[in-house]
Amino acid sequence: MIRAVLVALLLATLAVGSYVVLPIEQVEVVGHQQLSEAEVQQLTGLEPGRPWLWAWPSSLEPLQKNPWVKSALLERPAPGRLRIVLEERTPIATLVKGQQRYGLSADGRLLPGAPPKKPVVEGRGEIPLADLLLLMQTFPDAERIRFSSTGFQVLAPNLNVWGQNVRVLQDWAKARRIGKSDASNPLAHPGHSPDSRVYVYSWGVSARR
Repeated sequence: MIRAVLVALLLATLAVGSYVVLPIEQVEVVGHQQLSEAEVQQLTGLEPGRPWLWAWPSSLEPLQKNPWVKSALLERPAPGRLRIVLEERTPIATLVKGQQRYGLSADGRLLPGAPPKKPVVEGRGEIPLADLLLLMQTFPDAERIRFSSTGFQVLAPNLNVWGQNVRVLQDWAKARRIGKSDASNPLAHPGHSPDSRVYVYSWGVSARR
């Protein structure tokens, strides 16, 4: 019993000493754009005045749950000083979900409060994130992408194309870039005006005004 009391007193003394002798004097946050230094310190609990010796990488776990944070690293450049190195996600599109708008990152994370970014993605039903990311890679100039259970529509300058799935749209885009017009190619696109819509199927292509 006496030994347990002594250990408890020792731990309490060390705890108090860690605050008084070596508190956190400075917390530097680098690599942040969306999150402020104050938000980072609040999420991690790593703030000036807290014990420097108790600053462990596990303190970053609440920060890493934030959708904007792709990675976070804790450094100790000097006694009393901490550095939190962030890599934030960036939006590559705007996703409309109900009445809300989110940024969409390259790894498929929804980013609340993101600034507007084209293409604007919207549709009905479950959001096919993997397919949408492939379409954005296939059509880098897209301004709007719509999805539904029947297919995908991509709108870009002088382009309005619908496809029943991502694969046929990828094949059509590849044939379009190469400039194939061989009638034996089922995805060869017919001549059409810029304001017509192209419909791409597995068996071929049609265009309508």
